[in-house]
Amino acid sequence: MKKINNVLIILGVLIFSLILASCNNDEKEKVDYVSNLKLDVSYKDKEFFADGIGEVELYANIDGDTAYFLTGGEEAKIRFVSVDTPESTGRIEPWGKAASDFTKNILNNAETIVLQSSTGTVPDADSTGSRYLAFIWYKMDSASEFRNLNLELVQEGYSINKSVEGALYQTEFQEAGTQAMNLNLRVWSSENDPDYDYSNGQDVTIKDISINPEPLLNKRVNFEAYVTKRYENYCYLQNEVDGKSYGTVIYLGYDSVLTGNMSPFKVGNLVRVHGFVQQFNGNWQVAGCSYNPFHDGQVEKYPQECHLVSSGHTTEPVTITGDELNNGKEIMHTLVKIENLVVTSTYTSEEMVGDVVAKEMTITCKTSDNKTVQIRTGSLYKSYGDPLTEGDFKNAVLTSVVGIVDNYEGTYQIRLVSYEDVIFG
Repeated sequence: MKKINNVLIILGVLIFSLILASCNNDEKEKVDYVSNLKLDVSYKDKEFFADGIGEVELYANIDGDTAYFLTGGEEAKIRFVSVDTPESTGRIEPWGKAASDFTKNILNNAETIVLQSSTGTVPDADSTGSRYLAFIWYKMDSASEFRNLNLELVQEGYSINKSVEGALYQTEFQEAGTQAMNLNLRVWSSENDPDYDYSNGQDVTIKDISINPEPLLNKRVNFEAYVTKRYENYCYLQNEVDGKSYGTVIYLGYDSVLTGNMSPFKVGNLVRVHGFVQQFNGNWQVAGCSYNPFHDGQVEKYPQECHLVSSGHTTEPVTITGDELNNGKEIMHTLVKIENLVVTSTYTSEEMVGDVVAKEMTITCKTSDNKTVQIRTGSLYKSYGDPLTEGDFKNAVLTSVVGIVDNYEGTYQIRLVSYEDVIFG
């Protein structure tokens, strides 16, 4: 019996040693692939569009795997190659906000940013025709080495590995992705994302979102409102609360159900909205909506969806003064009319291009009481093939303009979304 006990003790020691060795090996496998990967291509005196690599400036953060940069005086819309972070704009997914915040923090604080095309050669636009696939290299100060942000997103579990066969740095992405999966990091974790609201949402009024949205940031909300206008991938809604109209905007994204023929977000519809309150480029919006026409009216069964309540409603614009527009916080995103304007100047820039013919414009006007106000147009056509241009507004008198109160870089404006909504004097 003593001999058997000794054998058991020896086996126990061996098993413990194997477990300990395995743990030690696991520790050794926690590799910092980002530090090991080096930028070994010169970017000095090179430009991204011309050479496939070049130093750039951050122009705008979008989400975890998309950002806009300035290179050679041009805007480069960049989709990060070999990654796919969870959504945080049109759709809202767990770990999407965390990934977006991670990317934004790096890009906002980086001392130097270099774009390298997905192939290492002169870049081609993706299927949208306007975005380019690239690796983003950055360093925080002159003493640091460059780090690859794409790889870092995979290594830290903010994205799965999307590197394809034959892609640049394929091996590093595969190994970093496998490591993150084995460590159960973020998108690989069985734990809930602490920044994601898994609830069925708070019942609020549109006034709560319009006047005091801060407590609702990144929270799910439910409210009813009437659709007043649609513009591109945005929908404007408003409703009365305590005898006063309040508005908000919903970002529909590129969801064909929300933007197509079956969408509940058509002018004149009353909709029970369910979505997330967000702040994007300094403005508040609701996003992350979903809809199934076969679920309409079954709110208790499908509480995390939008529902069409009724249709055929008419919302009349509120007539406002220049002063009311220029102090427009409480009428933000509402449907308004302003009358008797004299155009003093027009402005179009390449940043405001809506399509290759009809361009967005900012129209500055004087009101009858000598207040300066701004109208911002979409890409509008007077008729098929006949775009609305700066020439149409030169020294013009506008009898009335109907549109949505918006805010651009701190200035309240009326967004004109239809040619029929402006009457020339």
